[in-house]
Amino acid sequence: MSFASEKSNSEYLKFLDIPDLSINDQEIKISETRCSSLLNRLDYGGRRSSEEEFTINVFKGCTHNCSYCYAPSLIHDERKWGTYVGVKINAPLVLERELRGMTDKKMVLVSSASDPYQAIESRYKLTRHCLQILQRHQFPVIILTRSPLVLRDLDILKKFEWVRVGVSISSLSGDFFEPGVPKLEARLKTLQKLNEEGIETWVSLAPIAPQIMLTNFEWLFRRLKQAKISAISLGMLRFVGYEASRIMFEERTGVDSNKVLEDGVRIIAGLRELAQSYGLDTSCSSINYEKKNFDDTVARSSTIDNFVDQHVRQNGMMHIISRN
Repeated sequence: MSFASEKSNSEYLKFLDIPDLSINDQEIKISETRCSSLLNRLDYGGRRSSEEEFTINVFKGCTHNCSYCYAPSLIHDERKWGTYVGVKINAPLVLERELRGMTDKKMVLVSSASDPYQAIESRYKLTRHCLQILQRHQFPVIILTRSPLVLRDLDILKKFEWVRVGVSISSLSGDFFEPGVPKLEARLKTLQKLNEEGIETWVSLAPIAPQIMLTNFEWLFRRLKQAKISAISLGMLRFVGYEASRIMFEERTGVDSNKVLEDGVRIIAGLRELAQSYGLDTSCSSINYEKKNFDDTVARSSTIDNFVDQHVRQNGMMHIISRN
């Protein structure tokens, strides 16, 4: 399989006034691996949705190195989180094989257990190649990332019949809790640029740690309104069922996870009310994917309502049934 060459990543990020994304190989161990499967069914905490939906993760591990990340509890790797990334170099070929012959176009989430546009993507372009394949097969796609590198793929995103791009923002913004995450201002500019280019966007405001509110939410909601995002989901930090993530959080930060979560219900409700006062859609109904069945008479809602419900209830944590 061949792909057209792309321009330098710095060309796409120049307007953000931030340096090109790069990897320090001496701090992060990059390994090339091969997968036997890529397309995995989403399992909403054991709760069946009306539509079967899928996710792909072309990386194992993440350079964002968030202290609260749920992924270590899912992938069960003994290495220190944030120090390694496994790159599934055959992911596009496997995805092409798996999609071949699929006539019912299920929604595909990119991604659920890693950021599809973390810095290493600037080198391997696996997310880009997989998007090309999904677009060619006319699958609906929803993207969740924290990186402005998504702008590199605007040419592909514009070709989709249905695509939504989400950006994740937490209440723990800053290098202490999120040492590898692109700056908040860069993410806000990314949302603005996506909307200017006609791509519908949303924001996953998660996780929210009720007793660690480092983000000015009134300022943030004003900016999100100006960026014309379609919807916003809110989710509280939780560690129930994710013991490895809880231990990692407490060891890295020295913070008692139970105290961090105190008064969460009230605070989440207040943030939701504040967001709505700025005219932001917190139901996410405006970015539901709808498709028609074979007799072209029944429209069925899919993905974002199910995804967000699970995402916000469990710290962005999603159970993945994976054959890898």
